[in-house]
Amino acid sequence: MKINFILPENGNRPIGGFKVVFQYANKLVELGNEVSICFLNNLYPERTYKVNAVMKRGIKRVIKPNSASRRIDWFQLDERVHVHYNVIFKSEVPVADIVVATAVQTVDFVMSLNEKKGRKYYFIQNYETWAYDENKVNSTFSLPMRKIVIANWLHEIVSRYTDDYIYIVPNFLDPEVFKLTEPLEGRSNIVSLLNHDLPEKNTKFGLSVLDQVHNEVPDLKVYLFGVYSEPQSLPKYITYFHKPSQKVLRDEIYNQSKVYVLPSLLEGWGLTGMEAMTGGAVLVASDIGGVREYTQNTIDSFLLEPNNQQKFVDRIIMLLNDDGKRIKVAKAGIQHANQFNINASTELLLESFRDERTSC
Repeated sequence: MKINFILPENGNRPIGGFKVVFQYANKLVELGNEVSICFLNNLYPERTYKVNAVMKRGIKRVIKPNSASRRIDWFQLDERVHVHYNVIFKSEVPVADIVVATAVQTVDFVMSLNEKKGRKYYFIQNYETWAYDENKVNSTFSLPMRKIVIANWLHEIVSRYTDDYIYIVPNFLDPEVFKLTEPLEGRSNIVSLLNHDLPEKNTKFGLSVLDQVHNEVPDLKVYLFGVYSEPQSLPKYITYFHKPSQKVLRDEIYNQSKVYVLPSLLEGWGLTGMEAMTGGAVLVASDIGGVREYTQNTIDSFLLEPNNQQKFVDRIIMLLNDDGKRIKVAKAGIQHANQFNINASTELLLESFRDERTSC
């Protein structure tokens, strides 16, 4: 089977939705499929007018790509995966059996492709209202494309706007990458947190929570990580990991932490939370749709009212001070997170691609 994944522009930095597509691409070529990934050039409204103006003049490149847009350093793609960078014209997309829009920004481009580029699918990984307004996002769900969602909460939203059958293909972990490498016992009072610029990730709230925790637990250490530059004026108890590799993320962050804090207000799935669970860090997270997909509150994690600072503080302090409770919950988290397997999800994805039903 020939499969095209259409992605937003490549910035050569870790993005959860990109990573999922890359992992599927590797697994699909391993199973004998032919896979292409096309990174688009023109995506957001503020750039579209430039594309239209230049295309009218017959020029074949719009915005001069920077070097980062033409390489992927943070993930090891199988060499059999064909990668096309900064795609503008439909002729640049290979002929295929299946073509997959992977984000709301890619839907219009995929809809414009003819049938030779593949049967159209929409892989919905989040409710992407940060890219376009809510009405625009909702309108994409009614388009004549086969819909695949990664979570039940997304199924509920998408089903409001279409009568089409909606496939559910849950996210997963690669057990060879994310796993327990350090004992649960004897860990220092280390809490880890993702640094992200998107307001929905709620990093400032997370840092405020941990500042209050530090006032009551003076030996607290915070491991903050992300693709963005180190925030200014971090206190001494915070260590920043800039663009950590997957090995560093696993061994030096998740597997050293007692607790992983995920304070997000919106997550399609919340991959970092599940990754942290496999490393033995107890997940303390906002009680939101994406995170509920792989957690059992109070059994393998703790889900709290979003933005309730005192509840976050109290739960983290309890886990730092009660090793028995922490270890019990951590063990349950490891067991549950490891149930989400890349092989099972890839088979579900292929089943959706093979489905010949006439309804989108």
